[in-house]
Amino acid sequence: MSHIVVGIAEFKFAEPPHKLVTYGLGSCVAITCYAKEAIIGSMAHVLLPHAYSSSHDNEAPGKFADSAVAAMVQQMEIRDIGPSRLIAKIAGGADMFAGQFMGSDRCIGARNILAARKALDKFGIRLVAQDVGGTAGRTVEFATESGLLVVRTLRGEVKQL
Repeated sequence: MSHIVVGIAEFKFAEPPHKLVTYGLGSCVAITCYAKEAIIGSMAHVLLPHAYSSSHDNEAPGKFADSAVAAMVQQMEIRDIGPSRLIAKIAGGADMFAGQFMGSDRCIGARNILAARKALDKFGIRLVAQDVGGTAGRTVEFATESGLLVVRTLRGEVKQL
């Protein structure tokens, strides 16, 4: 079984026996989509909430929550899998500098979480599990054979979603 690494601002697909993994989620959010019947999964490592102009959509669709979900849906549809057949799980969106900085830019983790939820809702994709917020960074591993998302925090906590 091999691990396929999803870097910052990327999204990737995998089928069993491969797992998708992304490291170092701070304020970033990992969005996973899974098609149980087709046994295929995808993961995006989202850096920012929104692509503010359409010109940003093509530079790195995985960079923004809205364009990442749209690109994952488009790639699933190429495989004849519509959004209604998908389930999603998300993790990340920590406030890594809680209480240290003030201002509107400080809440990027919370904004990424909200944007991920809205993007999934826009396409009618059910969000079935999440481990979001807090102040600890995370690493996540997504098993394509089962849809299991394992979340490990920098504090050593492990959750299975």
